Order: sequence, then C-alpha cells, then structure tokens
Amino acid sequence: MDNSRNFAIQRFAQDLLESIDNFDRAMLAVPKEKLEAAPTEANKDLLDLVSGLKMTQNVLMGALKKHGLEQFDPSAPAEDGSAQKFDPNVHEAVFMTKVEGKEDGEIMFVQSKGFRLNGRVLRAAKVGVVKNN
Repeated sequence: MDNSRNFAIQRFAQDLLESIDNFDRAMLAVPKEKLEAAPTEANKDLLDLVSGLKMTQNVLMGALKKHGLEQFDPSAPAEDGSAQKFDPNVHEAVFMTKVEGKEDGEIMFVQSKGFRLNGRVLRAAKVGVVKNN
C-alpha cells in the first residue's frame, strides 16, 4: 500500500517540478535593488506581486514537504561554510570550467535545484563544477 502511495506522489511531484522551477525563475527576474527599494507608489505593484509570489511558493513548498518532497540548493554553503562539492548521487554536472581561486569539484553555478522525495533523490540538481586540472 505504501509503495503505491509513494509511486503516485512521485509522479505527481515530478509533474510539479517545472512549476516550482518557474517560481524560482520569476523571483530571479526582479533585480535585487528593486526588491530592496523603499516602497513608493511607483513600485508598490511590483513589491506586492513579489510578496504574493513568495507567499504562494511558501504555501506550495509547505504542502509538498508534508508529503515528503523537499528541495535542496547546492548554492547554499556546506555545514562548514565552504562551497558544496560535486556529489554524483545528488548533482548532475551540466558543465565544468576552470575558475581561479576555487577548488576542483566545487559547485560554482546552479542551473536548477534538486529535489528529494522521502529521502530519495527525485531530481538531481543541475550544476556547474570547477575543474582546474
């Protein structure tokens, strides 16, 4: 019974991943300086729209989390504060490039965040990885 439930949730969750990605893209489309500007009549509509998008995204992610779907972000620092390292179990390298001052295997770009469903990787995060050698 649990297997059939998990399978149904998995298919549903996979269908939602593109919509979740689009929330992230929408949030990145607004320049940071516009988001941090003091509210005025001129920017009130934009700030309200972004606020509504954030609330909708939070409600969606909260509902999905209740059913075992969690997003993970390779651009977030590792536990020790350093950049995350490439792990083929949870990351998909979409490109590798030389970057001065960075170590081999460091994640230096995130194309899309990854997702786990009940602890298992549903979609690997798509990342750019440092490769200096």
